[in-house]
Amino acid sequence: MKKTILLFILVFALFGCKKDEVNEFPFNSLIFSYAGLHHDNSVKFTNSDTVFLQRRFPEPTENFYAIIQNDEKIKLNKYLQSLNLKKFKSVYAQENLCDGESYLINVSNNGKNKLIFIYGHIAPEELYNFVDSLGTFKKNLKFSPTKQIINFGDLTYILPPPPPPSLRKE
Repeated sequence: MKKTILLFILVFALFGCKKDEVNEFPFNSLIFSYAGLHHDNSVKFTNSDTVFLQRRFPEPTENFYAIIQNDEKIKLNKYLQSLNLKKFKSVYAQENLCDGESYLINVSNNGKNKLIFIYGHIAPEELYNFVDSLGTFKKNLKFSPTKQIINFGDLTYILPPPPPPSLRKE
């Protein structure tokens, strides 16, 4: 009888308890940058409840922050956990395209970075869906200005080149 009760308790303990789902941010940071003729911005997601935004164009460069509500953070984390960014190439650049939209996804995790640059319309549809979802998520946040200096990582792909030197002789 004691063995039966002990076995029942053991089975109940192993199978009767629901394991809480771990829903953590899957990266140290994810930086989403996007630029076009009339805009140049970056959004930084981290494992905290704060999202940072930097607007570089139109000038002046300004930094902002927003706080994510817990239910939105859970949705974001689930979505990011479902996406395998490792399977994508680092560059999707359409040749012979000028003045198109460009996107840069920079994922940092455990000291390793994965960059995905998109310019034009040759990237997999899954990446465009990801870009659209991040843009929609950003639009739903209420950003406030901050003087805090925020590191948005390597933006070489997305930033415009410096202007050419002046040809005037002085």
